[in-house]
Amino acid sequence: MDSPSSALLLHSPIDKDSRITLRGSSGISISKNWILTHGTALDPIIDKSPAISNFITNLVPGELTIAPRKLANELKFRVYRDLEIDDDSRSGDYSHVQEHLGSVVAAWKCPLLTKTFNEFFETFNFPKSSIKFDRFLRPIYLLVLITDSDGKSIVEIPTVKQALSCLLDQALRNSIRGSSVEIESTPFGNPVFIGSIARGVISNVVGDEGCVIMTDAYAFPGSEGGPVYVIPPDCKRRIISGMVIAPLSWCRGEWVDYTFAANLAPCLLNILRKKDPRSSPIISCQEDEALDRGVVLVRCGINWGTGVLVDKDTGTFLTCSHVVAEAPEREISIVMSTDRINSRAWAKLLYRTPENQPYDVAVLRVNPQDMEPSLRSIRLSRAPIVKGEPVVSVGFPFSSSVRPTISSGVVSKSMDCALLTTCCAQSGTSGGPIVSRATGEMLGMIVCNALSSDGAVLYPRMSLAVPAAAMDRPLREYLRTDNPDVLRAFTCDDAIVRNVWNFYPLLPSKL
Repeated sequence: MDSPSSALLLHSPIDKDSRITLRGSSGISISKNWILTHGTALDPIIDKSPAISNFITNLVPGELTIAPRKLANELKFRVYRDLEIDDDSRSGDYSHVQEHLGSVVAAWKCPLLTKTFNEFFETFNFPKSSIKFDRFLRPIYLLVLITDSDGKSIVEIPTVKQALSCLLDQALRNSIRGSSVEIESTPFGNPVFIGSIARGVISNVVGDEGCVIMTDAYAFPGSEGGPVYVIPPDCKRRIISGMVIAPLSWCRGEWVDYTFAANLAPCLLNILRKKDPRSSPIISCQEDEALDRGVVLVRCGINWGTGVLVDKDTGTFLTCSHVVAEAPEREISIVMSTDRINSRAWAKLLYRTPENQPYDVAVLRVNPQDMEPSLRSIRLSRAPIVKGEPVVSVGFPFSSSVRPTISSGVVSKSMDCALLTTCCAQSGTSGGPIVSRATGEMLGMIVCNALSSDGAVLYPRMSLAVPAAAMDRPLREYLRTDNPDVLRAFTCDDAIVRNVWNFYPLLPSKL
């Protein structure tokens, strides 16, 4: 059986005399006759059709519903599928693209996604072209039948369930953080970009029954409905895992540079009323355990950030100075496991660098008797950091109630006093480690993102970190002497270092 592939759906026919088309939506080609797509495919038309609006708003959560036959004409789509042929043989005239006619024949509102969007995504905003229906369409699935005729084929629930069961049989059951993923979609819904791919990792799995996958693989508007695949280590074949539901979003006013996808296995199991005999926990604890072993959540007042355990015997942690800026007025606590209720310990602030001074480092200490037994110290690397080296970042963006989020990237630039990476860093990631994918050692600690000169735009994929080498000597001296005064060496008064961290030019002027 062929793996499900991507498709493009356009509600209106392409004007053959014009290069301009309406924005389309992506979809998952389940088989020759069936396409699964996302509710946002209806975004351009739902507020213009009272009949479609009534059909969608009256969906009963968790119930498959057949579309009324009277809506067949309004729910028609042109469906385009990219033939799997060698790219070198393509002439650029769309000869490799198959065109079909299809119609939405069934829909459902996923209760798992509804609950997750109402809870985890409460502070999120998404691009809105139909303000009234945008958030409502997020948990909606649409099933399209290829008709190539009048679009009035009679379809019944058992037939729909059979098509969805076919997809479920191929869907990955366990979505493991750190796994390599690939998104295949049509950015901006433009046929020119049909079959485009983006790659990254599973950054986190959140929501009720793990129904939402976060990935740092980049997607664009129009990618909604496109398939998300996991690429196994042997890279022999892709395994369908999810469907893009939100390529762009903002959280508390900050641009979120992650893609959110529906995790197909739990969503399909829910609508098909099935208990999966092959099922194991949606989130595996074994394979991603190493990514969490030395990373903790640091709270100070209403703020939170990420901390790194550097010495378990003494309970010593590193984080950013700005994360604990409200201390000592506010107590500092460390949450050692978000999966356990009683895993919080109070921390003592040993030292933090003054505000707006490199290197924005704070050192915390927890009573060793209060330490979580499963935690492991992260080793700071002493090896030279190579530009282009693959790395991951680990931290707690968006929420302090879920496990750490992972982002993959490379070392973009390495300096003695600063480390620049392409990992996606957000508020809450501050203090988290940049980890070498080759050695598992900590190369640096995330401090901030690059900011535009007017302060209006923050660039999540240009993250600045303190190199491990800059922290290693003061830390080792403290652990050797138990004298907190030696930690003052973290504060750097060097003018060149200050200029780097303030993004001032270092090149001599020729004027």
